[in-house]
Amino acid sequence: MIRRSALRLFSAISFGALLTVLGISLGNWQTRRGEEKAALQAKLDAAEVAPPVTVDSGRAVVEVAADLPRRVELRGEFLPGRTVYIDNRWLEGMAGFQVVSPMRVSEDLIVLVNRGWIARDARDPALMPKVELPAGPTVVEGLAVARIPRLLELGQTPARRVPGIWPNLELDDYRRVTGLAVAGFVVQQTSPAQDNLRRIWARPSLGIEKHRGYALQWYALAALSAGLTIFFGARALRRDFQ
Repeated sequence: MIRRSALRLFSAISFGALLTVLGISLGNWQTRRGEEKAALQAKLDAAEVAPPVTVDSGRAVVEVAADLPRRVELRGEFLPGRTVYIDNRWLEGMAGFQVVSPMRVSEDLIVLVNRGWIARDARDPALMPKVELPAGPTVVEGLAVARIPRLLELGQTPARRVPGIWPNLELDDYRRVTGLAVAGFVVQQTSPAQDNLRRIWARPSLGIEKHRGYALQWYALAALSAGLTIFFGARALRRDFQ
């Protein structure tokens, strides 16, 4: 009888200890995730106020691509007939497109520029709105990012055409359809231009507070488990030795 009681007590204490260790481990993991995202947020804040890097060579492209996000400056000419409209992008409660055009900044160097947002025609969502494309040498400043945020595609993926309306923009898809060897990032234009586009860029939601909240919950569970294990374990031991 004593052995069976001792075995039950050992199993209960072991389970409580295991739950405590698990709670601490998961709390530490959520804390690390929060710290990683806080570092990303700090990097984004610093990039937005840093002086722009001029992208005018393959070496500059490699350096920028290795340290995104980065403020950059492009000097070149936009290529006509290669613009794509990224669909289902919302601004202030209105559906519209983000307009992406390639800019040639040197003989063998092309960079995609997300030039801004324009509202969709409510009567004909498949209509590509008219957007003026700057002609001749142009200077663009903006933030180089890895990609345009991807949205869930429902139903059959439509054929990619250029110019055309795309649900998402993947650089490999654009290279395949156009034959253009574009750089491995997209520049969100922040400099003004004589066009009908709006350049209000939403900051990514990194969920830092969410990770901190989850960490607090796991630590609380670990503390509760440890407290209950110690309390009931000590009471059981006192009873057995009385």
